[in-house]
Amino acid sequence: MPVKKAFIKFNLKSLVAPTEGMDVKNFQTQPGPTGANPTINSFLSFRMPLPTDPLYCPKLVCNVHDYIFKGIKQPIIGYFTIPIGEIMHSIKKERESEIK
Repeated sequence: MPVKKAFIKFNLKSLVAPTEGMDVKNFQTQPGPTGANPTINSFLSFRMPLPTDPLYCPKLVCNVHDYIFKGIKQPIIGYFTIPIGEIMHSIKKERESEIK
């Protein structure tokens, strides 16, 4: 079955401890236009305190859904993770090396 209108749900609660996740709300993109090759072209921005210890750095969990029958059915068609902690520490090391 072809993809109709793909969108992504970003699970921001995966970035914080369970006791701190009560105030955090998840983001999602808007379903895009239909077509043979649907693309998701969105920019999301949010601020969140993250641990600085590399052992506890989180990964952002994302699910890709399809928007079928005016949103009545939203099956998961894929998922991925973004290693926020690894990206954060590699940028920090790069900045330190540039300063030296």
